[in-house]
Parts: sequence; structure tokens; C-alpha cells
Amino acid sequence: MASREQGAREQGIFPKFRQVATLCASVGKAGSLTLIVFGCACQSAGGPALVNVDGVASTRLREGDLIELRGDAFPEGRAAEVTLRGEVNRAGQPRSQHFELSLPGRSVSTHAVSVDVTRPVERAFSGTTAPSHATFHGSIEVSFAPRVARTPPVTGILPDVTLDFIPAEGDSATLETRRDEGAKFAEFIGVLLAEDRALPTVSGVMPGSAAERAGVELGDRLRELAGVHVLGVDDLVPPPRARSAELVVERDDRADGRRLILDVTGFRPLLPRDLGAGAALIAGALALLFLLASPFGRALSFVEHRLLERLRSRDTAPKPPRAAGARPSPSGAGRLVQLLPTGVGSYVVFVVTNALVAATALGIPIVAREIDLPILVVLSFTALALASFVFGAPGERGVWARTRRALLVLVQALPALGAVACLGLAVGSYGPDALALAQGPAPWDWLAFKSPLLLAAASLLVLSLVPEVSRGRSLALALGPEKGRAERRQAAAALMGQAQLLLVSGVTALAFCGGARLPGTSSSLAPSLGMALGGVLWLLLKTWAIAGSVTALRWVLGRLDIDEVRGLTLRAGLPLAAALVVLAALAREKPFERWLAAGDRGLGWACLAGWLTLAVLVARRVAAGSSLADGERGPSPWL
Repeated sequence: MASREQGAREQGIFPKFRQVATLCASVGKAGSLTLIVFGCACQSAGGPALVNVDGVASTRLREGDLIELRGDAFPEGRAAEVTLRGEVNRAGQPRSQHFELSLPGRSVSTHAVSVDVTRPVERAFSGTTAPSHATFHGSIEVSFAPRVARTPPVTGILPDVTLDFIPAEGDSATLETRRDEGAKFAEFIGVLLAEDRALPTVSGVMPGSAAERAGVELGDRLRELAGVHVLGVDDLVPPPRARSAELVVERDDRADGRRLILDVTGFRPLLPRDLGAGAALIAGALALLFLLASPFGRALSFVEHRLLERLRSRDTAPKPPRAAGARPSPSGAGRLVQLLPTGVGSYVVFVVTNALVAATALGIPIVAREIDLPILVVLSFTALALASFVFGAPGERGVWARTRRALLVLVQALPALGAVACLGLAVGSYGPDALALAQGPAPWDWLAFKSPLLLAAASLLVLSLVPEVSRGRSLALALGPEKGRAERRQAAAALMGQAQLLLVSGVTALAFCGGARLPGTSSSLAPSLGMALGGVLWLLLKTWAIAGSVTALRWVLGRLDIDEVRGLTLRAGLPLAAALVVLAALAREKPFERWLAAGDRGLGWACLAGWLTLAVLVARRVAAGSSLADGERGPSPWL
């Protein structure tokens, strides 16, 4: 046997087995390392869950209390960020879904993290105008900053938690009104409540009532209605416009409660403000028909015909024969590259104007935060008027001609300033914070679609950019040493026009198109730097889109000179701007303000739907007209 083993060793059998074993061990280690790396990569954005959160010390909270989270492995004495995500329910009010709030906390020990319940925190749950008891359902995430730079934070999540936020005692008349409404709801569903119990307890059920059909029995303790913990009779109010509500009752035979479905149809009759969305859509459709039959419809038809002419002239233009050995004409990305400016001045203007827009969005004051937006509009038009006076336009000579052109620029600025004044009257402020609170990230929550008044103001601000000061000149002129003095002067005027276009487009995006709010985000007390930079990038993308739309409209209309629209500005632009300012001032009065607030969201949807309908109509009519032969009659307008 020993000789056989010795022979196997000499022939190399055991070394081969050792090589195979070593290879398998290496593969196993590599696989384990791969799994570890993959697992780390699959961690959530909040970082690895290295701390354990078990529960909350107290679930009923008031101003001055502490949200005390219990758990293990908390780094003692470290600052923490506590984020609550879920939904908030208040009696008699709509459910607030996708709620998210980030709060600063501290680790008082390795087993506890506490957060102060201040007045703003309590009001974030219970409401600001008429605070009431609120029930929060969701998750709580605790996050600690890493000790090592460029590593993810340490987090722990409590997935299912319920908290009750109870505001301080408010107006006694308001509390009595809520109790009366809760008592009316109990009578509506057909239950009698015991008067000698601290919590609402059923002492009787009316035959054939909604409570009996749902399965409510004598002795049931009403624990929850539509997500709100019932702490008193004032919590027995269903959400508005609800057809059914979930009722949780506690019985002796079931500790976790029974969930019943109550029919609450008819408890609250529909009010006029509840019909605001439907009425706004109908009003929007009628307004769209009137607009199409008005001079606005004829102007839109003119734009369509000019677009058709441009497209047909581009398609039917004869192409010069290509010489032998010449490069083929660029297409796609090559054409886009050819449209980029060749001079350094255009890129400098682009960077400076975008920096001004970004600084305004971040709250960095240029002159003063509350008046930076109107100052940017005034500054852009004033600089353009000054450039027109100094440099003039191609073919114009003399001081009077340049002065006349500068005055035309200032006249063209009046409708834009009227639109900005309308915005200030509607919102009450020009500050970036106030504008961010007045609108949301979704298009139907933008100020441009909040009401027809603001939609007209935003449209007027954009249309004031369409006429050009330097007719027939490109905005992307090169400032090379080989150019003459006259061409350099014209190029400087064109660059000032480019700056005006980008600045006013940025103001429009910031004031009317959602600003720097990212889609899908909610307001937070402490937004991160990444969210702020992402919001600024989103704002700049909207700014470039508005500037590109104005450039496309200039191409369709044939590059209108500012002198050619003098009569249109005086006859239509200035009266429209004055009318918008007057209507915005009237809208601040009490009756008009109530009417507008009743259909606020419906008006937003109607304005957005009307704008999209116009875009679809124009696209369909242009497509239908492009398929017709020359001289053939097009389709009937708006049929």
C-alpha cells in the first residue's frame, strides 16, 4: 500500500488533486465576494440597515413631547435624521397620501433616539388653518451620517407604526361644531353612544340602519374610522365625498378589532365647490370653442399656414448637385452640431444667464430675493434697448433710428411687465419660496395652469420674446478678428438678444412652470443638496425648452422684426396686459377669491387640457394640410 501511495505521489496524482481543491476554494471565495458586493449594491439608497428599530415609546404626541424610538446599536451622542413616510388622516378631511417629513433627531443612548415635537412639526400633521387630531400610518427611518467619507449612511427602519398627533386646545366653538358633526354622523348610521364611557361605545343599533347592515353590535367600542383613531365623538366624521368608510370596532372576542365597511353615501350632500372640477372642465371646453371662433383662432390659423409654407419650402427646395469627392450632407446629430454657435460670446452669454437663473432658484439674492424676478425682466429688456440704441440694426443709420428702435423695445417690455404684475397680484410675492409653495411639481399644479388668468399672463410673457431686434441676423454670430466693425456691432446686439431670451425664459420657468420642484417629490423641512441641484437642473431644462419653443416660433413666423409688430403691441398687447392686471386685482377681493379657490384644481386641469387640445389640433391640421397638393383646399377650420 505504501509503495502504491509513493508511486501515486511520484506520478503527480496527489498534486493534481491539490490543484483542483485549490481552484475550487478560489472559486468559492470569488463567489462569496461577488455575493457580498452584489448585496451591498442592492442596499437601498438610505444605506445599510445596521441598527435595529423596535418601536416607539409613546404613540400619542402633543407639542413639547418627544418621538422616542427604541432599538439597538444606536451610535450614542450622534445626530440622526428621522424620516416619516406614509399617510395622514384627519376627521372629515381628505386623506393625505405619499406624506414624507424629515426631522432632526439625536441619539440619547444606544437604545433610544428622540425627536422634538415642535409647533411646526405638530402643525405639519394636524394642519395649519384649523388643526385637528391626526393619525399617521407608515414607516419611520432613522439615518446616521457615516464616520468615513464617501460611504453610505447607517439606517434602521420601523416598517409599520401608527402615531396620533393631538393639537393644543383650540377655539371652543370649533370643537363644539366638530362634536355636533360627529354626533350627527352617529345618528346617520344608526348607532346610540353611551354617555358614561370615555371612548365612544355602542349602546344601541337602529334596525335597518347602515350600522346594522355593516355588522355593528351592541357593546362595540369604536376604535378607528377611515384611518383616524377615534379618541372622541369629534373623530366620528368620514372624509368628504366618500361613499364608504372602514370602521374598526373592538369586541371582547377579538383583541385586534373587527374591520367593517360602512355605507356613508348621503351624509354630506355635494356642495358647489365639490363640483368645481367638472364645472371647470365644461367651462374650459366652452372657452376653447369661443377662443377658436375669436381672432385668436384666426391668428392660430395664420401660424399653421406659415408652418405649412415653411415645411413645403424646405421639402421642395432644389438641392445643389454634389461634386465628385465631396462629403455627403450631414444628417441627424451632424445638423444639430452645425446649429451650435461658433463664437465664444454665445457660450459666455449662455453660462452667465443660466448662472443667474440658478442663483435665483437657490435663493441667492441678486438684488433682493423678493424682487429679483421682476428685476431680471426689467434688466433684460433695458439692456436690449440700450444695445439697440448703441448698435442699431442692419441698414439703420442715425441717432433717431436707433432711438426709435430702443423705444420699441421698451414698448414691447410693457406687456411682459404686465404679465409679471399679474403674477405678483395673484401670488402676493415674487420670492422663490412663495412661488414654490404656490405651485406643485406636476404640470396641472403649475401656476401657468392654475387659472385662465395666469395662463394668459404666462402666454403673454412668452409671446413678448418672439419679435427680434436685429432682423435677419442669426443669434449665433462669431466674433472673429476677421469681421468688420459693423458686423461686430451687429453681433454684440444679437448676443444681447440671446441673453434676453434666456433670462426671460428662466423667469417664466421659475414663476409659472413649477420652478425647481422635482416631479414626484414632496416638501421637506431639510432638503438635501442633491435634491436642490437636481431641482436647479430641472429648472434649466424647462428654461431651455421655453427658449427653444420661442426660437421655433420665430422660424415659423419668419423672424418678425420688432418694428413690424408695433401696431399689434399697441392695439392688442398693452390692452390685454392692462386687463390681466385689473382682473388679478379683482381676484383678490373676497367673492372672486372664494370662487377661484373653489375650482382651483379643476381650473388647472381645464387649462392644461385646453392647451394640450390646441397642440393636438394644430398638429392634426398641419399633418392634413401637408398631404394636400398645391392649390388644393384644406380642411374646414376646427371641424
